[in-house]
Amino acid sequence: MMFAAALLLLLPAAALAAGQLIVVGRFGGGGKVFDIVQYTAATAGKEKIAVIGIGINDQHSSVAFATDEWHSFAELWRKAQGVRSAAWQPVGTFQETDTSEQAQLAVAAGPGVQFTITGKKGPFVFVLRPADYARFDGTVNQMTAWVAQ
Repeated sequence: MMFAAALLLLLPAAALAAGQLIVVGRFGGGGKVFDIVQYTAATAGKEKIAVIGIGINDQHSSVAFATDEWHSFAELWRKAQGVRSAAWQPVGTFQETDTSEQAQLAVAAGPGVQFTITGKKGPFVFVLRPADYARFDGTVNQMTAWVAQ
């Protein structure tokens, strides 16, 4: 028992907190990447967190959604799909909670769907092409079912 306690003290906190990350959807365009990720904590309660992230070169920014917040992202996506415009129209925002960064996600729609994550690292922008809407919608539906389990 004493050995196990000593081993816990030697392991880095990240290793103890490590959970399971699964990239459910990855979308690319213009040298940028947009990921939708499932994170399940390694705790007894197996807390679930949905994450969306934008990667530009070696820089990344993300927004985390608790299971009771994911519907906010799904609703923004549903509204964005309905916008038909040649110019960008604001759809809505989501403010991250319970994180140190508290990044904000803004969604606009028009010639595609534009996701902007603004946080400590500055704004990260990704435009989803209409050709990717069906696959993106499937990924959002998959995440919605996962958070509901």
